[in-house]
Amino acid sequence: MTDTLHAWCFDHGMLHHFTGEPWCTARWVAFTATTETDALDAKQHAYGDARFLHELPAQQQLDVIEIRRARP
Repeated sequence: MTDTLHAWCFDHGMLHHFTGEPWCTARWVAFTATTETDALDAKQHAYGDARFLHELPAQQQLDVIEIRRARP
């Protein structure tokens, strides 16, 4: 069974499911969740109802941008 990385993409406004190398080059945040439901719960807990980057408070926007910059 292949592990799936669940990540909320603040550019596409949706949950991505990566198996293997992540293909999205936008601003997404991964969660240590094993199911989609757990990932969505984690996203809700961390970021509330925000779907897109501009819907986050300024500091969270900067945090997401920094998370993106830290990835290759």
